[in-house]
Amino acid sequence: MDKVKPSWKKRGFVSGKEISSIETLSENEIIELLKSKESTKRTAAANILGNRKLDSAIIPLVEALKKEKALYTKIAISEALGKIGKPAANELILLFGKIGNNQHKTLPEKPFEKWNYPLPRDIAARTIIKIGEAALDPILESILNMEKEALSEAIDAIGFISFNGENKSAFRPLINLLNIYKTDDLIVWKIIRSLQSFPLAKTETILNQYLNNHKQPAIRCEAARSLGQICKSIPESLKMSTNDNHELVSKMSLLALERIKTKENRSFQ
Repeated sequence: MDKVKPSWKKRGFVSGKEISSIETLSENEIIELLKSKESTKRTAAANILGNRKLDSAIIPLVEALKKEKALYTKIAISEALGKIGKPAANELILLFGKIGNNQHKTLPEKPFEKWNYPLPRDIAARTIIKIGEAALDPILESILNMEKEALSEAIDAIGFISFNGENKSAFRPLINLLNIYKTDDLIVWKIIRSLQSFPLAKTETILNQYLNNHKQPAIRCEAARSLGQICKSIPESLKMSTNDNHELVSKMSLLALERIKTKENRSFQ
């Protein structure tokens, strides 16, 4: 079905026919279309460049991602870079925390109550997770040299990739960062969130400490939630934190308890 609503078209939505209509153009001509005044042409070009996995398109796509406003075009550019894969990782790392204003700047007032890993809010981080585990090494090689704003988004990407993949090599680097940034509440909160990706005894120990002792309710909430993700049996700290003096921490602790009980029940079925 190739009919497209006018409102979608304004935001860069394209039909299969519109994409196929430019497939015969040269590589350079398609790359040049990323600069077109028509969002649909930019979308079509991004689709083709991603499908062809052209390394030569990485820089033009990254430049387009920086300034793109049309929703469907931005999605197409992001997906194209994800399809190109690891060769695009280093350029995306340079963009962490630099596009838009949707990133976490302060601790959230409300906890995330779902049991999937939250999508990064930063567009560069959201793009690099599409590359998957192949992006982990480039990110980990860069984290010690990042400014705080970039590091905050890198942690989101590391946590998401680690949660959804088999590669758990990021655990030690994250614990190292936790020690380096122990007085920075936003970075600590991001790392505590990321620890739900590492179901290890040491992870549980660290999360228990933060749940029992940290002054920030948002960090205690995230510690409780991460325990709910990794624990196979209910830790004593989680039982105690159901009586936390902060309502949201108490609520999250109860949710985490129910999460663990559900997993225990499944294991006996």
